[in-house]
Amino acid sequence: MKRNHKLAALFLAACMAGNPVVFAQETTEPANPVEKPEAKAQSAFSVNSYSLVNEQGEPIETLKKGEKFTLVVTASDPAVSTQKALEQEEIDKINQSIHSLNIERLTDDFSGGQTMQAILLSKEQEPLKVKIVFKDVVWKGKGDEFRFQIGYSALQIGYTTPSIAIKECDEQPAQPEQPDTPDQPADTPVDTPTWDGGYAGGGDDGYSSKVVKSAAPNLIVKKYSYGKDPIYSGKEFGLSLEFYNTSKTLATENIVVALETGEGLSIANSSNTFYFESLGAGQSKKIDLTMKALAIEKSTSAVVDVNFRYDYVEDGERVNQTMAEKISIPVYLKDRFVINEPVLPEMASVGSECVVSFNYVNKGKSSLSNVEVKVEGDVPALQKVQNVGNIESGNSGSIDVILIPDKPGQQKATIVISYENANEDLVEEKFPVELNVGEMAPVMPDGGMEMPVEEPSSPWGWVIGVVALAGAIVAVVLLRKRHKKKKQADSVEELDFDDDKDDGQ
Repeated sequence: MKRNHKLAALFLAACMAGNPVVFAQETTEPANPVEKPEAKAQSAFSVNSYSLVNEQGEPIETLKKGEKFTLVVTASDPAVSTQKALEQEEIDKINQSIHSLNIERLTDDFSGGQTMQAILLSKEQEPLKVKIVFKDVVWKGKGDEFRFQIGYSALQIGYTTPSIAIKECDEQPAQPEQPDTPDQPADTPVDTPTWDGGYAGGGDDGYSSKVVKSAAPNLIVKKYSYGKDPIYSGKEFGLSLEFYNTSKTLATENIVVALETGEGLSIANSSNTFYFESLGAGQSKKIDLTMKALAIEKSTSAVVDVNFRYDYVEDGERVNQTMAEKISIPVYLKDRFVINEPVLPEMASVGSECVVSFNYVNKGKSSLSNVEVKVEGDVPALQKVQNVGNIESGNSGSIDVILIPDKPGQQKATIVISYENANEDLVEEKFPVELNVGEMAPVMPDGGMEMPVEEPSSPWGWVIGVVALAGAIVAVVLLRKRHKKKKQADSVEELDFDDDKDDGQ
């Protein structure tokens, strides 16, 4: 009954206002339902790594109370892409500062750090990854927790509040034991719940918001040495190898180092596997062994694979780890270019050419390049420099150098033979030459007889010459007459002999 009176009153009021009245069916839902507000999503930022550097930009291994430093944090959000998280003009600014993130420092065991810089590390379609640089941070001397909150300017989602345990702090105060009580709410700002390593929707793949695990220890080759002398094929040499544990906090155990040699090398008088019980954080070990360079066809850089297998313990769990590195050792071919001592001429005289010969043979397995012969000294040569060219493996021959002495006596010169071997090294061999040079030989005519030496002219010389010439002519005439008479007499005798013979018949 009361309800009918109420409806009547409403009807009367509507009529007096002059507005039409529409009756609606009674229902539990409003005529125009309003969407219920959804729960506010939370960002999934996680801290991947951090590092500390001093004012000079050098890494800090141990942090002192009151010491000012810069904290560099690498963080990522696997649930949000770079394109979605940032403003349009910032999605392609890799390795540059961005402003689309809201980052605020929280109360913790450190002061400062309000001056900060966010640097983009991911590409447009990749999950967001940034580097955050907190400047002018100072440790208070107690505790090791560094806290900040981070969120997006463009996305309506909750903030993440990461917490980093700075292990470099010099003092580690003992933590009081907590009673077994129900979980208490975290001391964080309103609407910024502590993230426990997952992202919206669950999961436990992320890093803890309270503790960041130390980086896994790596074993690397710190340095190695094989001596100062070149390593030639067939030669033994010592190899010294030092390896290093890169971790600042974790020791390694049960270490096995295995060396695998490539073509051109072998390990002499030892195994290729070495064992070490442990190696502390930041410490190194050394291995010394003897290697041998094997016979090769050409010079090469032989490779040695260094494989590490080891364990380390973190949070009460043993973890197996492997690492591999390569080192290279140059191995050279020894050239065997044999050049005999020079063959010198028996005689040498001023102005005459004399030949100095060198016999050679290339006994090596590789060819020699740019063979050159050069004459040094004051003795002139037909060619001061001559290019022989290349000499292949197994070839032999001779090199002739023509010298032309210009003064008598003991003359000295140096003949230099140079070449490039298979290792591209320039090799020079010097041969001193000594010649006994005589005076210039007299000029001979074409007939081979010595030209008469002209005497000083005088009148009596002409007279004597004429008389001698006349005597010679007379002698020739007399000899010819005598010879003619003798010949006639012989003819008469022959005729007489023939007549006597005929008479006898």
